[in-house]
Amino acid sequence: MMIDNTFFKMAPEAPRVMRIAGWIVVVVLSILAIASYIVGFFVSFKTLMWWIAAVFAGLAILYAIVFVWLKPIYAYHIFGYQYSEQGIVVREGFIFNQQTKIPLFRIQNIDIDEGFIMRKYRLATLTFSTAGGNTKIKLIKKQQALKVKRLIQGIVVEDEDVTKNADDEQAEIIDENYDKMIDMQSNEKE
Repeated sequence: MMIDNTFFKMAPEAPRVMRIAGWIVVVVLSILAIASYIVGFFVSFKTLMWWIAAVFAGLAILYAIVFVWLKPIYAYHIFGYQYSEQGIVVREGFIFNQQTKIPLFRIQNIDIDEGFIMRKYRLATLTFSTAGGNTKIKLIKKQQALKVKRLIQGIVVEDEDVTKNADDEQAEIIDENYDKMIDMQSNEKE
């Protein structure tokens, strides 16, 4: 589908954004752990609350290791995308890597999403909607996202114009055939 194997990467700020989002979850889990521990002093089932606090603390530590430390580094190196007149290829994954190819004529809608953390770093996520589902190009520069969106919409519009012209020609042929069939039927009746 593509001519070369060069993939565009995420923006260099992308790992930082993933880490900030991960730290938000870690802070929430830590607050739940601390709250469970403190509530344990005021209820009759102290050990249960302390176990719940230990579970929240363990989840916070595990989440910090995986989603704050490992995943941003790994995702930044694995993720890539490329586009051409034929379609888009997106390579992604954390544990299992996958490569998704989308022909341009299958794309029904293109959305640009910005979260509040992404907006600070001027990043965006492009979402391509097809009949088979959605594919995302994550954490790229907003200007690059707009450029890709315009380019793909321009190519798709050109393809639709060519298809529309072909459909118009086909419709004219069908109309001519229909007129001939009507003439033949009227001749048979006479």
